[in-house]
Amino acid sequence: MRKQPTHLTRRKALHGLAAGTGALAFASSAAALGKATGLIGTQESLARTPAWQLREMMAHKSLSPVELTRYFLDRIDRIDPLIHAYITVDREGALAQAASAEKAISSGDRLGPLHGIPISIKDLYATKGLVTTQGSMAMKDLVPTVDEILVERLRNAGAIIVGKTNTPEFATFPRSKTFLAGETLNPWDRRRISGASSGGAAASVAAGITPFAIGSDGGGSTRIPAALNGVFGFQPSAGRIPSRSPVSVHMSSAGPITQDVRDGAIIMQVLAGRDARDPSAIDEPSPDLVSALGAGVAGKRIGWSRDWGVVTGGDPRAIDVAEKAVRLFSTAGANVEVADVTLPDSAAWPVFIGMNEYSYRRTGRLLGFSAEKQALFTPPVKAMLAQIKAMGGELFSADDYMRLFETRAELVRWIDTVFERHDFICTPTVGMIAPLIPDGEWDQPYTDKYSIDHISTNYTYIANVLGLPAASVPCGFVDGMPVGLQIIGPRLADAEVFAAAHAFSRIQPWAGQHPSIATI
Repeated sequence: MRKQPTHLTRRKALHGLAAGTGALAFASSAAALGKATGLIGTQESLARTPAWQLREMMAHKSLSPVELTRYFLDRIDRIDPLIHAYITVDREGALAQAASAEKAISSGDRLGPLHGIPISIKDLYATKGLVTTQGSMAMKDLVPTVDEILVERLRNAGAIIVGKTNTPEFATFPRSKTFLAGETLNPWDRRRISGASSGGAAASVAAGITPFAIGSDGGGSTRIPAALNGVFGFQPSAGRIPSRSPVSVHMSSAGPITQDVRDGAIIMQVLAGRDARDPSAIDEPSPDLVSALGAGVAGKRIGWSRDWGVVTGGDPRAIDVAEKAVRLFSTAGANVEVADVTLPDSAAWPVFIGMNEYSYRRTGRLLGFSAEKQALFTPPVKAMLAQIKAMGGELFSADDYMRLFETRAELVRWIDTVFERHDFICTPTVGMIAPLIPDGEWDQPYTDKYSIDHISTNYTYIANVLGLPAASVPCGFVDGMPVGLQIIGPRLADAEVFAAAHAFSRIQPWAGQHPSIATI
């Protein structure tokens, strides 16, 4: 096995790897790539080209997988030291994968839907042969022997894994900050957080150092960073993407983070579908999300809520931007109205149980780590460990879990009545722009005028509790910082949510609006 790349050693570039041996007239520099593809010959042009277009270029032999991978690796080397989006960058492995992809093109092999596209994986997911830390120093040397199912599917689709993005330790803190990589900074304003727990993934896409990224969403962890970084993020219906270790109580799922809605649909096509290794996965064929993009929203009933009837705090300016944006759906033939949706008081109980249960399980059972390993935990995880120890190692009783499932059943009945009146519910994704990084090393970011009782997940968590498909689309700016609009559909209505997101992206396109750091 090759020496594992690390955050500290990854910048030792391996430029000597030869390109594929086919007789293709592949471009040999970033500037030449721009000319070959008909783009403006700038460093920024390829970074802002949708992944599906890059794949078409490679299929038509006007773009080299090796040169494209080098291009993004070089951007990572140049930009990532400023934002800390990655924990691990695997230059050697990525270039080897790219050489194989180039050889396949030269040989006329059948190409997968993501053939030759460099991607990043949130460092929660196992990657065979590549260190997987879950953001923890206690796991910094862990090298899985198998891929998570989604990683396996991405590889089979031809994607090139360039590295693993930063995530708070075990995804348990609202800032993407670790001892391994520091804090992921927001590319739009490096004084601000990137969100969590997929902050590294979202920042990497916003900065144009990854064409797309795979995040995960356990309460808003894909959609919130997507909103704060001005990119597209999607959480599928629970069970849509199978996992080797499904979390059934807390509805958490992987999801794509992209610059382009079509890219998100293509990625979901790759990731979704039944798998015998996950009995909780949806046991039916996945919808054709790409074909559904053109369905539009004509005649759809879109309900808008500023606050779910209970949310307080936030930034009224950001909420106003989202409200103005949702009303644009009417120009595409949708009926937009204020929705009478008030979250039941009981809705907070499942997310309390679920988030803590999720954290407890995803840590690999905190109590199972040796004392030496526990000493390496970040302060937030040490605090959670102390809580677990104080409760004798059991966070919840059998009665707690019974109450959880009973409450969730009540909430399912409630949301069914909501979707009898509306095809979609739209809200702000976060209700604020990215907060400034707190002065305290490990302080919570959602304090002061953003009430600590209603932190960033207050708009998003209900979709997780109920397993609903939900997307965040960029919809405007406040003080030069992006704002996100959340689109939630009924369970299994993934295709409809993608169609709505795509329709919005055509009504109010965000292409060309990127943070200045991306041009470095």
